[in-house]
Amino acid sequence: MKKYVVILACGSGTRMQSDIPKQYILLNNKPIVFHTIETISGFDSSYNIIVVINKEHNGLFSEFSKRYALNVPFKLVFGGEERFFSVKNALNTIKEEDSLVAIHDGVRPIVEKRMFEESFAAASQYGNAICCVKATDSIRKGDENTNCAIDRREIFLVQTPQTFKTSVIKKAYSQEYKPIFTDDASVAESIGEKIHIIQGNKANIKITFPIDLSIAAQLLTKVPNQ
Repeated sequence: MKKYVVILACGSGTRMQSDIPKQYILLNNKPIVFHTIETISGFDSSYNIIVVINKEHNGLFSEFSKRYALNVPFKLVFGGEERFFSVKNALNTIKEEDSLVAIHDGVRPIVEKRMFEESFAAASQYGNAICCVKATDSIRKGDENTNCAIDRREIFLVQTPQTFKTSVIKKAYSQEYKPIFTDDASVAESIGEKIHIIQGNKANIKITFPIDLSIAAQLLTKVPNQ
């Protein structure tokens, strides 16, 4: 089955306290999202990569692509106002229903080859495969005044890639947008798909806050991609 990888790079990154969107902040002398694109492209040359960006960032993306010599094959797609619409725009460019598609955050550059291989294999068998890690901290539910403990053994922290049979995820994204759709698994689940979890990696962090840049810089030199 043909394999697609959608890399989402549309965010504004307000929590990063940066003048430019966080996906373009330099990490070890290269924009974060370029690390992600080049790493995934290096896993398997047969992957068909689709990069989704904010249309307003097109000039910045083009300028940085030249400045930092981004030289891997991919299709560029413009995103929407919400993550849901950005994914939908990417899926609309995929014509093969009998294929697989992995959806990955552009600001998760420290992802392993193993995660994509296992994701595609599991999605082919089960229809979907969602990378997660088990919670290790104690968990409480509620607010500052009314809360209770939750058994952390039942808690999974969701990562990307989230991988699907193309026919399944395109059907899921044909429905109307709902605010509860925070990731692709929640969209697929809403049409009755049973979600299949596979092992993620603690190092596969989503760069969100300034401290994450320092952590990612260290991890890039230590976590093998092969």
